[in-house]
Amino acid sequence: MNGAIAIFAKTKSLSPVKTRLAADIGEPLAEAFYTLSVEAVAEITKTAQKQSDNNFISYWALAEKEALDYKEWQEFSSLWTGEGDLGMRLHTIYSSLRKKHDYVVLIGTDSPQLEPEIIISAIRKLNDQPESCVIGPALDGGFYLFAAKVPITEQIWTKVNYSQSITLEELSSNLAANGITIQLLSSQGDIDTVNDLKPLLNALEANNNLLPAQRKLYRWLQSQTEIFNPKRSLA
Repeated sequence: MNGAIAIFAKTKSLSPVKTRLAADIGEPLAEAFYTLSVEAVAEITKTAQKQSDNNFISYWALAEKEALDYKEWQEFSSLWTGEGDLGMRLHTIYSSLRKKHDYVVLIGTDSPQLEPEIIISAIRKLNDQPESCVIGPALDGGFYLFAAKVPITEQIWTKVNYSQSITLEELSSNLAANGITIQLLSSQGDIDTVNDLKPLLNALEANNNLLPAQRKLYRWLQSQTEIFNPKRSLA
């Protein structure tokens, strides 16, 4: 099968990134974290590509049309997500890639601790049950990965409240109402606020097979002792 993986990302020189994290630790540190997280997710995807028995192409799904030719996004092909809220952007990327590929995997940049096997496992599950979709639940009630090959209507995507504790619940309900079964991956954390950084550090520390970009992120987190100090002042 010929598949696609789309990594949703923003260009920090054009759009605010990690805004909730920035409110906790300041914009410069949040942007530094974001850059390292993007590098880690790109390497996770490339490694999965090498290790998987299935062929797939990686794409950046960028929030800004003018960033498509930026040097920082030249590692993969780049697509513009289009206008609209997150649901509409997910629909735009999924539907456009599905026209060219047998299956589509959507991920973000918020879970840099993922192992390549997570992506490979999602594709295997699709092979086993091609009429289903595969979802990676996030611990905060959202999702860190979505994979499918079936038609998914715009309303399934857009009738969801994103970045909420009920996000996955609502998406799952919409899929079920349209007769689409769901297979779940293991639950994983994602990074929205400063409180998510310590679990990320612990997850990276527990992994004996960190990729170089993950190791770089881990060392950076270790060096940022002020982030984990509840008495810090950002004033």
